[in-house]
Amino acid sequence: MTEESNYRTDVTPIWCPGCGVFSLLSSLTKTVLPNLGIPNHRTLVVSGIGCSSRIPGYVDTYGFNSLHGRAVVIAQGAKLASPDLTVLAIGGDGDFFSIGAGHLPHAVRRNVNITCVMVNNFVYALTKGQTSPTTPYLQRGEGPFLSLKYYPPVDPILDMVSYSVSTKASFIAQGIATDPSHLAWLLEEAIKHKGFSFVSVLAPCVTFNPPGLFNTIRERATYLKEGEPVELPDSWTEQPWLHDSSNITLALKLAQSPIAEKPHIGIMFRGNER
Repeated sequence: MTEESNYRTDVTPIWCPGCGVFSLLSSLTKTVLPNLGIPNHRTLVVSGIGCSSRIPGYVDTYGFNSLHGRAVVIAQGAKLASPDLTVLAIGGDGDFFSIGAGHLPHAVRRNVNITCVMVNNFVYALTKGQTSPTTPYLQRGEGPFLSLKYYPPVDPILDMVSYSVSTKASFIAQGIATDPSHLAWLLEEAIKHKGFSFVSVLAPCVTFNPPGLFNTIRERATYLKEGEPVELPDSWTEQPWLHDSSNITLALKLAQSPIAEKPHIGIMFRGNER
């Protein structure tokens, strides 16, 4: 029996070939849970509704596929009832930052020791391609990602990382689905952190996203390394600073970097534990 089989059910995922959620599932079952040595019966994965919310069916731990937007609430309740459980809440950008957005600041201020993993594929994928709170907003004719059929200019995006920084989550990180080993490291650090942890996972939706969107994000992504200069967008005039994940003011600046111009990958902020 392999380590992965200890954390994978025999249920076959039904995501589209090339979906970024495969990377998250692989990171969890092949690396994160085996490395941390967390027993299956001491782990709970809670999800809402969406493509990424199918994950509890594929991870051989306790799992709860709950209501749309309510994964964080249920995860908090489970942790408070059973403090020894390792609890993850997993969902998408629509799940956590639309119907579920009101729950996040309260989870942050309570600093409950759970890990919130948001798979950001910039679209409502399960319900067939509607714009989500993180869908790139472009004026008509403003670049290659605009599709008047699937991406009409409606509202500016809700920046999930800025939101997490401004509400002072005690651990904030951003990974990318095309780098599963680095993503696994981020998830391990998030789970080990004693407090509310938020990890955004940039992921492609191969069915509904414009083809160039995720390719551009992947090509322009830059990794944060503690104590080393931060790469800033070309449109910014200020001088780069040395990355300091303990500085929430600098983390907020990083979070405001346009996602399609200079996405930052790594630990943005690591604050006080419980």
